[in-house]
Amino acid sequence: MKKYFILCLLSLFIVGCGTLDHKTILIDAGTSKKDVLNIMGVPYDRQFDQQKEAWQYCVSGAGFGYNDHKIIWFTNNKVTGITTYRTSRSGCTGAVKTIRWEDAPDYTVEIRQR
Repeated sequence: MKKYFILCLLSLFIVGCGTLDHKTILIDAGTSKKDVLNIMGVPYDRQFDQQKEAWQYCVSGAGFGYNDHKIIWFTNNKVTGITTYRTSRSGCTGAVKTIRWEDAPDYTVEIRQR
């Protein structure tokens, strides 16, 4: 019984140390904001620059001593890319960074037939 209890505690600990990778793997370039909201939930932070938007997500304690952050980049309400960074602050409060729009992924403006 003691071994079973320890195994359950260990399993909960491992599950609790998750990242956002299992959700972001479901997002592709061109995914709508509505679909991202359904997959990821409400973002921790949102920042805007004209037709561009960046949603930040954070999981506190994703690993030993760090938080997992994902930035989902949008242009004209469609995903253009996802970037990742880590912080070592305790918790997500105050750990998100200010978006540098020059770091935003490139995007396709128009596709033309040749």
